[in-house]
Amino acid sequence: MKYYSPVPLFFLGVLLIFLYACSQTEDSPTVLMRQGWVSDYADKLQPEEKVRISAALEAYEKETCHQIFVIIIPSLAGENIEEFSQRTAAAWEIGQPGFGNGFLVSVAMEEGSVRIETGSAFEWFIQNGTADTILKEVMFPLFREDKFVEGLDRGLEEIMTAGRLKPIPEDHKPVNCRQ
Repeated sequence: MKYYSPVPLFFLGVLLIFLYACSQTEDSPTVLMRQGWVSDYADKLQPEEKVRISAALEAYEKETCHQIFVIIIPSLAGENIEEFSQRTAAAWEIGQPGFGNGFLVSVAMEEGSVRIETGSAFEWFIQNGTADTILKEVMFPLFREDKFVEGLDRGLEEIMTAGRLKPIPEDHKPVNCRQ
């Protein structure tokens, strides 16, 4: 009786696992490229609205060092809004490098889903439940009245107000934000 070494079988198993893993990434959802402060893949905003909102978000970053980005997509294509937002926020590296002080407002038009994704540091700036309150009491009611732009504007204003309540002390700001 011949004895076969388990080493080749081990390497064959590792190779098969590696090939399976590689094939899975091909089917994974792709990350949409950031188009600036507002990435409107659903063409929901007029050009002047996009410019106005972008200018407000840029000014907010200069004032507070916090970043807020918006992505509007036609559909999640079966993906969960939470997973989409987390994946996009991670890929876009929202917030200052190594600081995590950013927000991503994700809107999926077909599903009527909206999520406010916070960077890791923003959990300190925005208390638990604040993002849900902004969604439920400010944005959703206006969206239901077909006032999308007003709902987005008011929601972003509320996020900015909440972020201003706890300013970053000057000696703790990332270097690129110090006066």
